[in-house]
Amino acid sequence: MHSDPRVRIRAAATMLAVVLAALLVACGDDKGGDKPSGAATAAPPDAATLLRQSAERMEQVKSFHFVLDHERGSSPIVLGLAMSRAEGDVLRPDRLRADIEASALGGVKVNTKLVSIGDTAHITNPFNPSRWEPLPSGTKLSDVFDPGNGTTAALRSVKDPRITGEETIAGKKVWRIEGDIDGAAVSALATIAEGGYTAKGTVWISQESRDVHRIRLDGPLGAKDTPGVIRRLELSRFDESVSITPVPSS
Repeated sequence: MHSDPRVRIRAAATMLAVVLAALLVACGDDKGGDKPSGAATAAPPDAATLLRQSAERMEQVKSFHFVLDHERGSSPIVLGLAMSRAEGDVLRPDRLRADIEASALGGVKVNTKLVSIGDTAHITNPFNPSRWEPLPSGTKLSDVFDPGNGTTAALRSVKDPRITGEETIAGKKVWRIEGDIDGAAVSALATIAEGGYTAKGTVWISQESRDVHRIRLDGPLGAKDTPGVIRRLELSRFDESVSITPVPSS
């Protein structure tokens, strides 16, 4: 055996180089080798195309559940009520039922129910919930609020849309899209909405089905709106079985 320490060091270095080379070959330094599972993600689609596809999908939906909430502010509806929250169902082409939280004149908090079928709508008396009051003949959903047509209009009116991220809502992977929305385009969601007012819009759309799961509108939609108002519309239960029947006769 060599007694010279320098010889032993050179031999050890050579052995180390051989081992490293073998490890590199085993790990596959080849560019065409297999890549780790899940390393690559699909490129996001064009934002404008995604919005158009979601609007078309929304127009085909027969029923859905909704929650319209206000993080700040409210939306005027009928009977002098300022709606802060509404939850219910829509059955196409022209049926809606909703439980509504609102403020009456003087700021009194009230709860009421709304049922609209065709051109006939009824709302429970805010101070006598057992009594249904008919709204004026010919009252349309858009005269109160129409989450179906309002959603479609919002999707079709986003200006300068851009995809700003991915999220998960109710177990569904969604794209998050941001852009500007003119007030006049979403008057079905808020009767005080008018042209010349621009809200920051954020939309969450399913990567798989193109269903729209959430719309957020930041900012006033008209001169009579609340400064700093934020509206959020959540949609779910697409095309599930829904029955909306006329209210009991008084």
